[in-house]
Order: sequence, then structure tokens, then C-alpha cells
Amino acid sequence: MKHMNGRAGAASTGAVIMGLVLAGLGGCSRQESAAPAPTPVAKPAAPTRDQLLGATVTGVFDAPVTLTSGRYEGPPAEAGAASKPTIELWEPTVEFVDVDGSPPEEGVALLTSSTGGSGTYSHVGVFNVQDGKAATLGVVPLGDRVQLFRLWHEPGKVLVDVVEPGPGDPSCCPTQLSRKAFGWKDGKLQQLASDVVGGLSINLLAATDWMLVAMDGQPLPTGAVPPTTLVQYGKAAGFSGCNRYTGPITESAPGKVKLGELAVTGKACDTAASELEAAFLDRMRATTSYGFQAGQLLLVAPQGDGPPRTLLFSR
Repeated sequence: MKHMNGRAGAASTGAVIMGLVLAGLGGCSRQESAAPAPTPVAKPAAPTRDQLLGATVTGVFDAPVTLTSGRYEGPPAEAGAASKPTIELWEPTVEFVDVDGSPPEEGVALLTSSTGGSGTYSHVGVFNVQDGKAATLGVVPLGDRVQLFRLWHEPGKVLVDVVEPGPGDPSCCPTQLSRKAFGWKDGKLQQLASDVVGGLSINLLAATDWMLVAMDGQPLPTGAVPPTTLVQYGKAAGFSGCNRYTGPITESAPGKVKLGELAVTGKACDTAASELEAAFLDRMRATTSYGFQAGQLLLVAPQGDGPPRTLLFSR
């Protein structure tokens, strides 16, 4: 029988030990690679404009309602009644801001509601995404027949300038300009401040080129170049759809105005532009009052016993 010397035996033993170690490591490696990868956690998403127009609104009526194209219309309170409860989300007021201090941003918009009576109630609504759909995170009332002049935001705060009834104002005809701040406090949306900052005046219209978006409640014809108006220094001036115009404007009382003779340039235009211009100037000349509809300027021209003619402008 042959015997291995000590050096050869030690080398053989070392090789065996090394093999066992490598085999063990290989087994661990296979076990580790076989373990399932952790499932990534989806980050919360901010709502989109389209989602807001189909949001579920809680906190305005007794039960939640869902908007369709930004509007909800319910059944009449009494069978056969003409009036119906409504909620409208005004898309021109939509802003996106982190209100609750936790990403992502929330959607903010003005809501108006009516139960069928003479009152129209305004609300500030804040929306997030719940179960893949937009829903109200909080709603705070602004008041009855309040006119929104402007809505904007600062970090963690929503600010609105509104025309609301002041001392002695009837509900129909508010003249007090107030600035209100809304934010997240004690786990919910709350009004943080409200300060009177002035009164209704055509000076609020200055330094803004207002662009016509609707006439008598109807959008402008496709392809039309929108008329404009700039009201300042006692004059109203702008583009009338074909030509330029200018004329004096005076305010006899808050919200009550009269336009003087309008001077209009004499450029010839195609039939569609000329018709739009004629209708626009006709309503401008007959305007007797103005107000604000969801941050947009509304000029009103009475029409005898019929519904008033209106011009709606965006900023």
C-alpha cells in the first residue's frame, strides 16, 4: 500500500474543504436569486383636468354626487317641478397646488350649486385621486351669489378675491371685494383668513386684455378671431372682430356702466367676421352692467322683456 506524504495529504484535504465552501456559496447564491423581487409601491398621482370634470363631490349636498363633463343635475325635489338641484365645476378656475402638505398636488376649483331656488352658492373644492378617480378632499363654502373675481395659489394656500354682499347690499347685488385664504389645518380644508380689500369698480378691469369667449351664453363660431376689450383711463377699446374700436365708459354706481359713442375703423372683412363684429358692437353699445362669472368678465345688455344679451370674456 502506498502512503501519501504529509504535504500531498494536506493539499488534498484543503481542496475538499474549498470545494465544500464553494458549493455552499453556490447554493446560497441560487437561493438568493430565486427570491422574488419586491413589488414597487405605486406613487400617488395628482388628478388631471379631465378627472376633475368627472369627480365625485361630497360635502355640498347631503349625499355624494358625480359630475359629468363638470356638471351634475339631479331629479326635482317634487314631481313635475321645473327646478332641479345642480352642481357645476368651473374649469377656468382649476389650479393645481399641494394643499395638504403631502405630495402630490391636489386639484382646486370653484364649485357652484343650486337647489332650485333663487340662490346660487359658491364653494372652494379641493380634489385628490381616490381609487383611481377624482374625489373631493375638502369643500368650503364662499356664500350665496358671490362673484369670483380671481383664484390663485401660493405654496400650501389657495387665495380668492370675491365680490360679496357688504353692509347694506342686497343679496342680488354684491359690491364688497374681499380676499379669502384657504389651507389645510387640523386635518381638513379650512378658511384661514378673510379681509375686505376694496369695492366693486371698473378699475378692477384695468391692465387686462379681456378676450371674448361666449356671446349670449354660446361659444364663438369655429375659426372666429375673438373680439377683445381693454377698460382703463375712462375708455373701452379693442378689436371688434374685424376692426378696432374705442369709446368712453363711465360707472354711475358699482357694477353699473354706460358706453358712449364708439369710434370704429373702416376696414372691410369677410361676411362671417363682419357679422360677428356687428353683433359684438351691438351688445357693447347696449351694455349697462358688468360682473364676474368664475373669474371671467361678464357684460350685460338688457333686452326689453326678453333675456339679457351677454358678452363673456376670459383673461
